Amino acid sequence: MNFFDGHYFSHYVSTPEHSGESHHVPIYYGIQYNHSGRFWLRVNHGERFECEGPWAFITNPGAFFEYGSFPGETRHHNFICSYGERVDRYISSGLLPIDNVHPLIRIGNPERFLETMLRIISLLRCTEPVVPARAVLLYEELLLLLHEMPASVPAVPAFQENYFRRLVEEVRRHPEKTWDFNCEAARRNLTTAHFRRLFRTVAGLPPQQFLIQCRLQFAAARLVDTSEPVGRIAEDAGFCNCFYFSRLFKARFRLSPLEYRREFAGRGRINEDCRV
Repeated sequence: MNFFDGHYFSHYVSTPEHSGESHHVPIYYGIQYNHSGRFWLRVNHGERFECEGPWAFITNPGAFFEYGSFPGETRHHNFICSYGERVDRYISSGLLPIDNVHPLIRIGNPERFLETMLRIISLLRCTEPVVPARAVLLYEELLLLLHEMPASVPAVPAFQENYFRRLVEEVRRHPEKTWDFNCEAARRNLTTAHFRRLFRTVAGLPPQQFLIQCRLQFAAARLVDTSEPVGRIAEDAGFCNCFYFSRLFKARFRLSPLEYRREFAGRGRINEDCRV
């Protein structure tokens, strides 16, 4: 018996530098997530909302949605669209929150939310047309995250928040760089311990753990897309010891680097800039 039957994924995308607009009546139910940057939203020709940062909204059949980036600006936009009997149950139970009058949902743990979306997208692109049970399970985790109150997340002072969000995004995009978080703390006149707390609030992980996670996903993408030796990939990802890299990689993906390459090479993956 498959406990996750009845959930189908139609479209899924992550675009770190998205621009443009959408004007349509959806066919499927979509979790739309703006991770960073400014965007605007209007539903059924009603009130126009303008937001910046981590906000989500649910697109759904029968309503007219208009949303997009501001002229000359880009944003990190992600969406996953679904349909099926299981999705209908999410809606009837309130787990998938449909509200076309007050559509916006503030995301209290944006890095965790983004990582969950990217893991779903990665799974789907590696296994399509089959829908893996873990993708459905992670989707349900997304729905639970939608219901978590932002107030439950420790606040980052407003004058520090933009800096830490930019830093987290830069680490995500360029994990292969040499990062010295003690120096970053000193530049902000913060103690190392306080810097770690603020970074973890934004990223969901302490800085060094987050960096390792990003480097492993960077390496995973290279394993799938190239035939380069594992040692070269480990070095390019920022690991000076290939055995240490292999041990961390297997702990993260449950496969050795070579096993991962054999399993997923040629099947596709998420956008190169979305590495976690």
